Amino acid sequence: MPDDDDAPGMAAVEDQLRQARQALSDAEGARNANLSDAVIINRLYYACFHAAQAALYDRGFEPTTHGGVLTLFGSEIVGEGDAPRTDGRFLNDLGELRQQADYGYGTIDENVNALLARTRQFVSEMESLCPSID
Repeated sequence: MPDDDDAPGMAAVEDQLRQARQALSDAEGARNANLSDAVIINRLYYACFHAAQAALYDRGFEPTTHGGVLTLFGSEIVGEGDAPRTDGRFLNDLGELRQQADYGYGTIDENVNALLARTRQFVSEMESLCPSID
């Protein structure tokens, strides 16, 4: 656990959760507007990324890169038993899909509605892991 003097504050946790909810809302809006799967997947990834970062911030960690968030999420949230391994796999898989979506390599053949439902669940789970907020 990092030194509490260096730990992000409650405002940082709340800001990350706000960003997660906004990205989820953006994804839902993009889906309703029949925008591309690439746009929707991008927003779904960022919803999960910010939610995971909030959970890490809540525990006093302050990762500075996407890779850092993914690694710390695996070791400090999943590894400590606060989230199931399926959450770690989902975050990693969604990160790979986001790379495909953003950089146009490979074919995206995913059920976007299922990803949207799973992202809602992930964000909700991360919110519940942040006891420092109401």
